[in-house]
Amino acid sequence: MRYLFDDCSLDLDRRELHKGADLVAVEPQVFDVLAFLIRHRERVVSRDDLIAGVWSGRIVSDSALAARINAVR
Repeated sequence: MRYLFDDCSLDLDRRELHKGADLVAVEPQVFDVLAFLIRHRERVVSRDDLIAGVWSGRIVSDSALAARINAVR
């Protein structure tokens, strides 16, 4: 599955993010957060939804979550 937004494309199958023609290096968890947010773009995603979807319910500190969100931005 491939998602297009602005001048970016996110390829979930290849786990690649492109900005224009350039491949953007993205850490695996950051990619997973971005993919989760895009797949659920039609609604507001709660912290609990994100932790369940990306970290399979494992305990995640607020600072770790904030770091991944900031990296996605």
